[in-house]
Formats: sequence, structure tokens, C-alpha cells
Amino acid sequence: MVNPVNVLGALAKFFSPTIKAAKELLQEKGSYEQLKAMMLRNGAKSDELEWSGADDFFKGKKVTKSEIIQYLTENDPRLEINTRKVDRGLTGDSPSYGVVDERNRAVLEAMDDTTMVNEAKLEILDNMKSNPSNRETFYEAGEFSNSEFLEAMKEEGDNKLDAYLDRRVFDRLVNDYNFDQPAFYNKHRVELPRVFGAGETEYSYYFPEGAEDYTENLFQYFDPTGRIKMTNLAGSGHFGEDAISTVMHSRTGIFPTRSGGKAMYVGEGQSDPFQKLQQGKDLTDPEPIYEKKRNLPRLLTRNYDESLSVSKMNELTDKVYSDSRKLRENNRKMFANNLNDEELGRLGREAAIFQINKLIKNPTRNVPSDQYETFKDMAKAFKIKDELPLDTALMTEDELEFLHYQLYNFDEFRGVNLLAKDDKRIVDQPLARRMQTAWTREPLGVEAVQEYMASEPVDWLNEGFRRYYGNLNADNMLLKMDILDARKEIEKIELDNFSGEQGFKEAGAPFMSSQDKWVDQIISKSILDAVNNPNVDYLTFPDDIGAIAKVTGKNIEDLEPGTEKFYKTDTQNRLKKFLKKFDVNPPIGQVFLDPPPIAGQNTSESFSSRGIQITPEFRESVIKKGVPTSAIAPIISYGALNSMGENENGDQM
Repeated sequence: MVNPVNVLGALAKFFSPTIKAAKELLQEKGSYEQLKAMMLRNGAKSDELEWSGADDFFKGKKVTKSEIIQYLTENDPRLEINTRKVDRGLTGDSPSYGVVDERNRAVLEAMDDTTMVNEAKLEILDNMKSNPSNRETFYEAGEFSNSEFLEAMKEEGDNKLDAYLDRRVFDRLVNDYNFDQPAFYNKHRVELPRVFGAGETEYSYYFPEGAEDYTENLFQYFDPTGRIKMTNLAGSGHFGEDAISTVMHSRTGIFPTRSGGKAMYVGEGQSDPFQKLQQGKDLTDPEPIYEKKRNLPRLLTRNYDESLSVSKMNELTDKVYSDSRKLRENNRKMFANNLNDEELGRLGREAAIFQINKLIKNPTRNVPSDQYETFKDMAKAFKIKDELPLDTALMTEDELEFLHYQLYNFDEFRGVNLLAKDDKRIVDQPLARRMQTAWTREPLGVEAVQEYMASEPVDWLNEGFRRYYGNLNADNMLLKMDILDARKEIEKIELDNFSGEQGFKEAGAPFMSSQDKWVDQIISKSILDAVNNPNVDYLTFPDDIGAIAKVTGKNIEDLEPGTEKFYKTDTQNRLKKFLKKFDVNPPIGQVFLDPPPIAGQNTSESFSSRGIQITPEFRESVIKKGVPTSAIAPIISYGALNSMGENENGDQM
């Protein structure tokens, strides 16, 4: 094919429609808001004005046309594209061994990191000890509770327990690998599968086999104003340290087509930060997060104004979570480490009776309205008029039976043996002992006991414990005050920065306020590359489900919901809309890609894609008009034009 430089004397280039609109202003000066409105009507992008900082810099000021042009030129928010290409030949061929073999190889190599493995084993062991009554679903432990299993392991020896924990870590790593293979290789620094022609690229193994010029494009954004550290917002879990400030990435390759010619195939487009922003978009009341979630989700920066506020909120969130965890551990150790099983059982039993007596005295205040009639009827049936004695030995049979039923209204005490140790309903003494102490692992149970101890003398507790309890409880009060202060500060930040009549703000970070924003960037880069490459006849995007699964590193049946729709529908719709920017809009249709045999294979499988033909008319239109974008940094393209300047319209040259 004839090189477009030789025919048209130029290559297609990106240009900033906002700088172009500024240069075409007919009014030389006025208020910024007035000139901005004129620019927007003439094709300027509101995103560029926001991300460049122009909206804040010129807000409410009188400004000249030349001042706007100068500011935008100096602070044009631009993407830099880190491009990695294969060094030669074809790529994408799989290793000679199978998928399971490769997974096991990668997992075993990850387990060579003994520090990581030991930390994971300690975490598993600590979790088992902290939840003794849970029944695990792994191996032989499923037959016992955690405490029973660990007790049995003492007789088997340390080697047996260590082997069990090794298998648990192995299974955990297998799950991580299956969930996101590229991220697994990067996180654990595992050597990637060796494939032919990979060059400096990292994930050609996950691209359909037989591609020429396989390329990985990392779109990286750096704030021109310095108001926000993009490293706090952007990055890719797939490409290691080189992916800092990456807001999206794409992977492309060139394949022969069944009908003749070659197609540039955009096999993947993805934005890890956008997905994280969507997951963290709902800023709800932090209270249940701190108390119920072990892995506390962090809030994410959505735009410039929110960056410092979100950073502060994350610090406060970490503090609340850390202090809450320390408080719960203090409360648990306060009792479990200083009282024997019998004393713990008695203390919990009396605290539960204390709570039930509160209900007897004032049921309308302490019982939910939908349960009030039930409680009243039960108390009447068991002839309960006065409060129950704290000593179950002094209770009547009716009172004992009433107590037995009422305990199941308390989540913190449900199923816990709080009756006298000689009660005939207890048949399993080891189980009974565990039940007696279970409340120490329940925050609500500990709080109920603390309320009881603050209201009653509990003079049967020894003096040493009571002094220790008083001192530790004073420390805990300070922790509670710190937690309360942090939560109030979080609420204030939310009220001042994130709430209002419209509720919490939507994601508004550079190129990520919507999926369309970053998808358009990938499409624009792909059109520019395809038009400027004289060897390309088609530009196509995924249509075959097997090829879509290949780039995600998953089996077809394991694809995330929406992945197929994203490629087959969402991306195609954005392509249709983007093509309208040019006078010549080639029709979108199905193109079958026919990769050549590689690595000694006799045949290769063709697969379908959808896209456009790069006709001479379309190539000419794109070269003449340029590719509008939300500002992308100069890129070295194909052909003779390796240096870029700027023409009179603000186009990048």
C-alpha cells in the first residue's frame, strides 16, 4: 500500500479542540464565563477547561483571548502514551504445556516467597483462633470446628498443621490466579510464560495467537497544575511500576483477514481506575463499614476539589478501623485472659439476666414494637412479674424456662450456655465450656457485660481483676473518644464536600467521569494508528467471545457479567458516534481475522471481529481533519514525520 505521507504529505494527528476554539474566538476580551460559553459553542471541551484548571484560575475574572490561549497551552491536560511493541515476528502463542500446568507453575513460584507464605499462614491461623466455633470448608477441617481441629492438630504435631496451612495458602493463590492472571503475575513478581516474539511486552500470552506488531498502550495522565497526585488515583494492577498514573490501557495487534488485506485488531480496552471509582462511588454512612467489614474499603478521588478531602477521609477511616479493632481486642483480652471458664460463664449469665430484667421493668422502652406483644404474652404465660434473680439457683422452674427462651432474643448470647452448670440440658461438657466463653468474642456481648458491671457491684470478682479492669477500661474510654471524634470529622467532611441537594457527587476524575470518556480515548488512538500505518486495511474490535475471554485470562464461562456487552455493544456504539466526526463514515461490519500458523502449528483458528475498512477517502478525511481528543501528548508515529509542532489552528504537528 502507498504510504499516506507520500500521497497527502502528512500523517493524521491529534489536536486539542479547546485550544483550537480559543484561537478562533472572535471577541478579544470579556468575562471568562462569557468567552468560555463561546468556546463551548465552537467545539471546546468542558473537561479540558476543568482539568487544565482554567475554570478555577479565571473564575469571575475579566480575561483576554490571548491569556486563555497562553494558559491552555501551558496547562493543557495531556495523556502520555507508554507504548510497548513486540520486537519481531508473530506473538501470542501459548506455552507448550497446559493451562493447569501454567497455573500451578505460577502459584508454586509465588510460594517461593516464604515471607509472604508465612504471613498468610499466620493470618489463617489467627482467624481460626479468633473464630473457634466456625467450621471451615477446607479439607479435613470441615468435620470439626476450628477449636476442635486445632486441638486435634496438637496431637498430630506441628508438621501436620503446617502442611494443612500450606494447602490453604496454595488454594488462596489459585483463586487469586483464576480471578485476574495478569495482576497475579505482577503482584507476586512471577516470571511470565515465555512466548515467541514478546519483546518488551508483558501479556502477549493473553492475546489471540498470530498477531504482528502486538502492542500494549498505557495511557498515563499527569496533572499539569499539580493540584492532585495522580498516583493516588490512577494505576494499573497489570503493568507494575511502569503503570503509575495509567488511567486506561489497550492492546492491539495486526492480523490477516479472510478476505485479504490486514486488520489492526484492538483486542482489549480497560480502565482499572474507572472500575475502582465505580465501586467506591456510593459514600454511605461509614458506621457499618467500620464495624462489619474486615477489609475496609477506601474512598477514591473523583476530581481535583475532592482530592485532599478524600485523602483526609482515608486517614480518618484507617484510624477508626485501627482504633475499633484495638478496642475490640482490649475488651476480649480484658475478660478472656483473666477469668477462668466458670467465671466467664457466670459473668455472662448475670449480664444476660440483667438485660432481661430491664425488659421486664420497661418492655415498651426496650423491646421493638413488633415484639412487644410476644414478650408480654410470654412473661404472662410464665407468671413473670418481678425481675429474675441473678443466681439461677434461686430461680423457679418457670423462671428458668422463661430465661432459656429469652436468651435467643439476644444475638450476642444466642446459643450460649448461661444456665447453672448442673442444669440437666447440658450434655456435652467441652461444648458447654466453649459456649460459656463465646460472649467474649462478640462486641455486643462484651458491651452488655460492661453495662452490667457499671450498674452492679459484682463483688464476687477478685480485687486484682477489678483494678485491672478499671485501668484498661479507662484506656478504652480514650479510644472510644478518639473514634467518636474521627467519625464526627468524617461526617463534617462529607457534609462540606460530598453532600447536598443532589446527593453525593458522581465520579469526575480526568478521563473517567464516564465509561465513554476513556473508551473514546482508546478509539481515537486506534484510529490514528490505523490511518497512519500504510499496511492496515481495517480497524476492528472484539466480536468473538473466545477472543474476548483470551485477553481477560479467563475461561468463557468465568467472564465477568457485562464483559461481552462492553466489547460487543458499548464499544461499537462509541465507535459509531466517533466516526460521525468525519465527513466519510465507513460502514461498520464483521471482519474475519485469519491468523497464520505459528510455533510449528499446522493450522490456526480464524475468529470474527467488527470494525471499519480504512478506505483512501476515510484516511484522507482523518488526516485533513485530525483526531479530536481531550488532549493527548505528542506521539511518534509511522513514516517520515517524527517531529511535531503546532499549526495555526492549534493542531499538533
